[in-house]
Amino acid sequence: MVSEKYQFPKLTPAMHKEMQEWYKTHNEGRCARAYHGAIGGEITFEITPTSIGDFLTVKCSCGAELNYEEL
Repeated sequence: MVSEKYQFPKLTPAMHKEMQEWYKTHNEGRCARAYHGAIGGEITFEITPTSIGDFLTVKCSCGAELNYEEL
């Protein structure tokens, strides 16, 4: 259960840069040819708050993932 005081963790500039590079390299491959709908939507950010820290997973609709542990 998420407490009322939970806040979305901030992404560092380094994490943002890594995500951009991952997306760019990933999107040049098989995913570039896939249709993701009229407004895109191929990327999902999944945050899992736990008692030992927050975990972030960036997912593409093709199944590729980029994981960050303990934000």
